[in-house]
Amino acid sequence: MLVRIVLSITSIILIKNNKNSWEIRLISLLITRILVIAVYPLIDTLCLLSKNYILDSISLLMIVLSIWITSLILLASYKLKKTKPKNFIATVIILLRILILCFIIKNLLSFYILFEASLLPTTALIILWGVQPERKIARLYIILYTVTASLPMLIIIISLRIKNNHTNLLITGFTLPTTINQTIRWVILIIVFMVKLPLFSLHIWLPKAHVEAPVAGSMVLAAVLLKLGGYGIIRINKLIPQQLRYKSYTIISIATIGAIIINIVCLRQTDLKALIAYSSVGHIALLIIRTLSNSKLGQYSRLLIILTHGLTSSCLFFLTNTLYEKINTRNIIIMRGIINLLPINSLAWIINISINIALPPAINIIGEITTIISRTIIIATIIFLLIVSNLLTTAYSLYIYFMLNHGNHLKLINPLAPIQSITITCILGHLWPLTVFRILPIKFIFWC
Repeated sequence: MLVRIVLSITSIILIKNNKNSWEIRLISLLITRILVIAVYPLIDTLCLLSKNYILDSISLLMIVLSIWITSLILLASYKLKKTKPKNFIATVIILLRILILCFIIKNLLSFYILFEASLLPTTALIILWGVQPERKIARLYIILYTVTASLPMLIIIISLRIKNNHTNLLITGFTLPTTINQTIRWVILIIVFMVKLPLFSLHIWLPKAHVEAPVAGSMVLAAVLLKLGGYGIIRINKLIPQQLRYKSYTIISIATIGAIIINIVCLRQTDLKALIAYSSVGHIALLIIRTLSNSKLGQYSRLLIILTHGLTSSCLFFLTNTLYEKINTRNIIIMRGIINLLPINSLAWIINISINIALPPAINIIGEITTIISRTIIIATIIFLLIVSNLLTTAYSLYIYFMLNHGNHLKLINPLAPIQSITITCILGHLWPLTVFRILPIKFIFWC
C-alpha cells in the first residue's frame, strides 16, 4: 500500500513532465518493483510465520519510515552516472533488508549482529559512490567508533545468554551477571547505541560520514541509521532495572550541554552539508533525553522526534545536494540569493526550517513541550539549558535561511536551469507525511 501511494503521487506530478518523462517514469516503476520484491515477502514471511519476530507499533513506525526514505533515496539518485548503477540499487536494498530485520527481531544477539551488519552497506555507499578523497578517512572513523564501542556489548550479551539461557528482548526478567558492577554493565549496554545516535563527544564520525557520503548515504544516515541507535535504547531500556534508570542524569546532562556546544558550532559553519550534519547531533540530544526519561509522556515524545527529524533532515540533505549539483559548491556565502534563481527550492527550505525549529503547527512542537514538562526534567538548570539550546537552534536555522535566500547572487553563478519535476516529487515525498501527522498529532501520539 505504501509503495502504491508513492507511485500514485509520483505519477500525478509527472503527467506534464518534460522530454525526460519516460525515463523518470521508468525509474519510478523500477523503484516500485524493487520495493515490492524486497519488502513484502520479507515482512509476510518473517512476521507472520515465525515466532522469532514481532511487529509492534514502534517497529511498524521504523519500518514504514525506512521504506519511505528508501523510495525517496532511489528517486533522488536518478542522476547517478557511475558505471554500475545496479550495484548501487542492490546496496540500498540490502541495507533496507538489514534495517527491517533489525526492527522486527526479538533476539538480542541477532539484533546485535544485524545492528553491526548495517555498517557494511553504509560504508560501501560512502566508499564507492562518494566524490571526495577524504571518504576513506570517513570510513576509518565509522569503523573505529562503531566496532570499538560494540565489542564490550557483545561480551555482556554472551554473559546474559549463559546466565538466562535466552536473550529475548520482550522478556524483562533478565538475571544480570554479578561479576560486573551494575552501573558499568548498564553503561556498556547503551554505549554502542550512544555512538550510533550519536551522543556528544562520540559524534566525530558523523560529520565526516555526512560530508563524504553521496546524497543517498546522507539521507539514509540522517533518516534511519541514527534512529537505529534510538530504537536500540528503547529496547534495551526495558531490560535495565528501575534503580539504574535514575542514573541516566549524567547522560542527560552530557546530551544537553553537548546540544548547546553543537549549536554554537553550527553558527560558525560555512559548509552547508556539515552544518546540517552537526545540527543532527543537537536534535539527537533531545531524542536521548526523551528516551532516557522515566515518564510515559517522555516516551511518547521520542516517536515524534524520530519521525520529524528523520524526514526533515533527509529533505535538508536532498535540498543541499540539489544546490550542489547546480552551483558546484556547498559554501553558504557563495550560495546566497538563490531565491531569485530557485524560488521553489527556497520555499522548501523555509518549510523545513520551520519544522526544524518546531514552529507551530509543526508536529514536533508537542515533543518540545513534553520534553520540558516530563517529570525527569524537573531540574531548573536542565530546563534553562534546554531553552538556551532551542534558542540557538532557532538562531542557526534563521542563519541558514537568510544566508541562502537574501542578498544578490554572485555573478560567477550562471543562470540555473529550472528545477525538475522529480525533484519536486522528492520534496513533496518528505513533506507530505509531516503534513498528514500535523493534522492529527494527538491521535498519532496515542496510537504509538
